[in-house]
Amino acid sequence: MFAFLLRRFNLMLSTLFIISLIGFSLGHLFPGDPVENYSGIKEFTYSEYIALTEAYKVDENLVVQYWAYIQRTFSGDLGLSLNSQTPVLDEIKQVLPATVELSVYALLIAIFIGIPLGILAGIKHKKPTDNVLYSFSIVANSIPIFWLGLLFILFLSLNFKLLPMSGRHHLLYEIPNITGFVLLDTLLLQADYKWLALKDAMSHLILPTLTLAMVPITLFLTITRSSVIQVMQTSYVKAAKTKGLSNWKLIRKHILRNALLPVLPQIALTLNTLMTSAMITEVIFSWPGIGNWLIEAIYQRDYPAIQAGLIVVATFVMFMHIIVDVLHTVLNPLIRK
Repeated sequence: MFAFLLRRFNLMLSTLFIISLIGFSLGHLFPGDPVENYSGIKEFTYSEYIALTEAYKVDENLVVQYWAYIQRTFSGDLGLSLNSQTPVLDEIKQVLPATVELSVYALLIAIFIGIPLGILAGIKHKKPTDNVLYSFSIVANSIPIFWLGLLFILFLSLNFKLLPMSGRHHLLYEIPNITGFVLLDTLLLQADYKWLALKDAMSHLILPTLTLAMVPITLFLTITRSSVIQVMQTSYVKAAKTKGLSNWKLIRKHILRNALLPVLPQIALTLNTLMTSAMITEVIFSWPGIGNWLIEAIYQRDYPAIQAGLIVVATFVMFMHIIVDVLHTVLNPLIRK
């Protein structure tokens, strides 16, 4: 186990090194002066320019520049946004919780819908239930996420007016940004309209969460179905059937635990899909997350924001991937061997 953790630690360090190299190189690859690309300051005097050049070691070789970049990054100095002229780190702190909240809720929905449907499809293999669920997963996985989001808006928001189509909450309710998570901030709200605001915030979450969760639902359904089918064909399950165990005991004691082990590593891979798909979802539903913020930064050529967004998103996904990988190793004795 120690050797496994050591390998994962080395993998984390090497990945962070590659991510930092990409972020550092963008300051030179983007058009314009590297000092402006790293600092985000549009206008400065000659003395300020000389001071920034010395601080960023731009006049030194690339190795010295890279080391200065690493020191600034670990100290939290990610520069200023070229558009708002505010620290990029402060903007990331404001928009990142919205994306994490949306991704976590979508992942939970995918787990609690996709895995049970996959178990049902695997148990009912080659039966009408399996055919219907498997066909649903293929069709749902083939629908582009931007088109699915627009369909939800068209039918559930515009035609039937059941759910709101954009934003995190209605402007009628003033919800302070305490933690950045809208449901938690609403629960911490001290106002008479607290529960009305919570209901409104939850209604705003439904459409973007369902849109973002559709691809993971189909992924978990397909993987769980295949895993259940494989487990049901093993010798120990066949032996348990001959002992006269009921279907529920057979599923609970022999099928469920062994079939879910291959699904756990897919959660980390799903996080990658969720973080990238969240950018499209946030633009469609005007969700104020880091994906929407990054798209705006790309449109406006805000180079310091693009650099910082790349590093933050990649680092977050990498850490979550390693955590799930370690958890899977702890739970699965075959992987430990």
